[in-house]
Amino acid sequence: MDRPDRIIQGMAVDGHFRIIAAQTTTAVETAREILDLAPVAADALGRAMTGALLLARLLDKDVRNQFVSLRFEGNGPLGTVIGDGTVAGNVRGYVANPVPQDPMLDVESAIGNGSLTVVRGTPPAGKPYTSQILLGGTGIATDLTRYLMRSEQIASAVLLGVYNKRDGVAAAGGMIVQAFPHAPEEAIRTLEDRVRKAPSFSTLLATMPIEEAVATVLTDTGYKQIDEGREIPVAYACTCTRERALAPLALLERHELEEMIAEGGTEIVCQFCGRKYEFGREDLFALTATHDA
Repeated sequence: MDRPDRIIQGMAVDGHFRIIAAQTTTAVETAREILDLAPVAADALGRAMTGALLLARLLDKDVRNQFVSLRFEGNGPLGTVIGDGTVAGNVRGYVANPVPQDPMLDVESAIGNGSLTVVRGTPPAGKPYTSQILLGGTGIATDLTRYLMRSEQIASAVLLGVYNKRDGVAAAGGMIVQAFPHAPEEAIRTLEDRVRKAPSFSTLLATMPIEEAVATVLTDTGYKQIDEGREIPVAYACTCTRERALAPLALLERHELEEMIAEGGTEIVCQFCGRKYEFGREDLFALTATHDA
């Protein structure tokens, strides 16, 4: 029986590197079903969601509300792709165009050239930290590797992958290898070479548990998994609420609200989970009162 989605952690090369790896197969398949994604859209979103989870786990693990949001805005047919992950293991995603016309597109072409915006925050306190880089056109994993080097000045390597089959997502996941300060340069080069020559991570996950997949990638590096009791379960979970769905309506002009009132109300659909929120005349009348204040 397949083991559930989870995040595991480990060390390599005498403790000079930390390893964070995630199996996200069920979460990505859930996103595919909810958002009705074509294979290339599921591939792109799965990588973005997994990347967000892995980056979130680099944050302070004692603060459960911390999150990372990755927003890929390219000129490719997918449009905007968003992956949100929390330090607690919750993840969700969104693709502007879930079914591009060309079924043969690869992820890089489907996203295209543009920018990656990374948002890190701890709701509800404090203002989120936002940074941005240009997309390199060489893949989501490579863009995240560039982001980590630029934002943290720490040598890192990122592997991400989604393995699609005719009936859905067969495997999805990824891993981050990150050097601690004072890691020997020779060891850094060795790990970079190992990751560069590694088999497809999603293909490995389709045939073996994530523990074995990580160990296969990091063969001969002294990799050791940290206590299994520190595994983090992963789940597709949305943070939408009725109050959050109502908030954008408060920004509308009075005449727009009055048009909705005349039509009997309106419906807001969450772009991440598809949940529907109905707002009737009374809800909208209450919003018009703010324009009279």
